[in-house]
Amino acid sequence: MAIRLLAITLLASCMLAISTNWSSAMAKDAGKVEDLYITIYNGDLALVKEKRSFSLSEGRQGFTLNNVSGRLNPSTVHLSFPEGVDFELLEQNFDYDLVSMDKMLEKFIGRPISLVTTNEDGTESSQQVTLLSTSGGRVMKDGEGQILLNPPGRVVLPAGSADELLLRPTLSWDLWSGQSGNQTGEISYLSGGLDWKADYVVMLNADDTAADVEGWVTLTNNSGTTFENATLKLVAGDVNRVRDEMRRNMPMPAAAPMKSEAKPGGFQEESFFEYHLYDLQRPTTVRNNQQKQIGLLTATSVGTKKLFIFDGHYGGDVSVKVQFENSEENNMGMPLPKGVVRVFKADSKGQAQFVGEDRIDHTPKDEDVRLTIGNAFDIKGETVRKDYQDIGKGFTESWEITLKNHKESEDVVVTVPFRIGGDWRIMQSSIDYVKKDANTAEFTVPVPADGETKFTFQYRVVWR
Repeated sequence: MAIRLLAITLLASCMLAISTNWSSAMAKDAGKVEDLYITIYNGDLALVKEKRSFSLSEGRQGFTLNNVSGRLNPSTVHLSFPEGVDFELLEQNFDYDLVSMDKMLEKFIGRPISLVTTNEDGTESSQQVTLLSTSGGRVMKDGEGQILLNPPGRVVLPAGSADELLLRPTLSWDLWSGQSGNQTGEISYLSGGLDWKADYVVMLNADDTAADVEGWVTLTNNSGTTFENATLKLVAGDVNRVRDEMRRNMPMPAAAPMKSEAKPGGFQEESFFEYHLYDLQRPTTVRNNQQKQIGLLTATSVGTKKLFIFDGHYGGDVSVKVQFENSEENNMGMPLPKGVVRVFKADSKGQAQFVGEDRIDHTPKDEDVRLTIGNAFDIKGETVRKDYQDIGKGFTESWEITLKNHKESEDVVVTVPFRIGGDWRIMQSSIDYVKKDANTAEFTVPVPADGETKFTFQYRVVWR
């Protein structure tokens, strides 16, 4: 592809001698969009690529492109033609100050307009006034020099007043071409106003050992433009960006992408650089000021575990978590974009009830998904420090932890992490434990139905 960068002002002035009879009023409309591609990133960013037909003339000429994003970043605009097309892009303008009542009135500040009022008999009277200001209200001056503050009536502007105002965001170019003929140009740019997020629904079975999982993508378009029949791709991952200046960031092909199979019309996932790309296998239309939801995944009979966690050091409530492995063996295996997971379960009458929600980060395949659902109603814990002894270069502590299970017919197992700082060692414990990490001992505690379990332990900390 022949590629030209935006010329600086000096180059534009040099090229004026080539054709001096061109003006913006003579600018031609670029053809309709022939192919449209949108890649949307997390965090209000999208890459838009489109192909349009340009009727090039030899010499200097202007083109206008309508239906571009109103949140387009002009510094990222890129135009290319097929190899062999000789052209220079001399100047670019992006106009996005769209028509509104305020814009119309601002255009007539200091100029005469008509103020139409309704008389008591229903007839209308019109007088010519001069608009002085629109800031904080309308200030006008009548023919006698009186100042009118927010006068009643309606304002009528002369015919053709809106001719110079924009109805939609417009990109315009001043370019020079070395040849004539129809050519297909490819335009790309970064834009704000487009975002996406993932949401998940988990439906637990009766004994919380399995679930059906659905994933949905929600697209939001606040760009000021509708994108018709677009090829849509989504990028999941934390892309570094320079604040207040979106740099040119054209995606490069990924080396040896790993793809997952997609259902007809669904998303196909592949690894891309250090991110994951989700490619919708059909065109879609994303309208301005619209939220659109598209199915991302469906998995059935996903094995789950219900976990009870009690903080042995600080006490508090016993939290409830649901965990499952994101693996093919567990009927999952697609890298999961970050999002909110909402968990439901059917009650005794078979009606689904909401039981909790949590937010997950980007989760690769073969990693665990652990969701904090809420706090257990029928399981309580109590932690008491029974003894403390200073041993000079350290200390020893003795603790007693009691767990009560008020469920009438369900035995439970509670995991009790206990954080210990410094160089520590458990001296004695009434139940088994594991050293989870450098600062945590973890106890796994069975608690019978309608019963309680009490255990004690002592540890020593030595200061080095």
